[in-house]
Amino acid sequence: MPTPSSSTATQAGLARLQLPEPALYVLIGAAGSGKTAVTAAFPPEWRLSLDECRARVAGCAGDQGATAAALAVFHASLAGRLARRLPTLVDATSTHHAHRIALVDRARAHKVPAVALVVRTPLALCQARQHTRPPARQVPPDVVARQHQGVPYTAELLREGFAQVHDVTNLDLLRMLLERTAATCGPAGLRAEFRADFGDDLAAAAAPHPVPGHLLLAVAGRELLVRRQDDGDPFDHGWEARLRESCPDGCDGALWTRVTSPADLLDVHLGGDPDEAVCDTCESPATGLLHRLEA
Repeated sequence: MPTPSSSTATQAGLARLQLPEPALYVLIGAAGSGKTAVTAAFPPEWRLSLDECRARVAGCAGDQGATAAALAVFHASLAGRLARRLPTLVDATSTHHAHRIALVDRARAHKVPAVALVVRTPLALCQARQHTRPPARQVPPDVVARQHQGVPYTAELLREGFAQVHDVTNLDLLRMLLERTAATCGPAGLRAEFRADFGDDLAAAAAPHPVPGHLLLAVAGRELLVRRQDDGDPFDHGWEARLRESCPDGCDGALWTRVTSPADLLDVHLGGDPDEAVCDTCESPATGLLHRLEA
């Protein structure tokens, strides 16, 4: 679930762009047109992608043999969200008239407006981008050309029943993305920094901690506390993890050790110490001990 500040930022962005919420947003564009970049502007829980459904059921987004099973997952998710009048973004080419009509009809049945977001990228660029994709995700040039030719104009989309039609180049979706992510990450972007250093999976398990600059990794009752380190030297920024052991000098301080990788965190979790531990009570800050960052 997005944080309230993230939801507020998204709602403000939609209002500024005069986009309704809730709505069924339908991306329309050929393979390689840049639809994935457009989806990033919207909250991830809004997005429905047939490729992601294929990956979920078959482990490979390009496995065409999994399309039937993927469609079942896609349509079940779409039906569930529309029944609850939740905003939904369909990430597909949607260049077939029948596919668009089916989506408009489903939105209308739940009294949710359908909004077309059209991505009109030059054909040559759409085809060139296929070469940068994994082989299983590449679309043949003739198929891309057919999809590109099938992108309809505004008048046709309005006749199909779309409440609004927008060329995405006329919408400042980058601003909406920046505002949403800024609200999610907070002023210092602590979780974003942790994600960049330790990956998406660990970041998903990282929760804010009452102490500024700290994050709590928690999974099924097991916890590991980490904090951002800033010794004043820009080349010595990093992370520390708290050890379970107490200070050997008998004070009430906690022991912290430098961590630079998931392997270091695993070592700490298993009772190890990947770097020299430092007590945050009996060690003087003048020696280079952590100065806490504001979250």
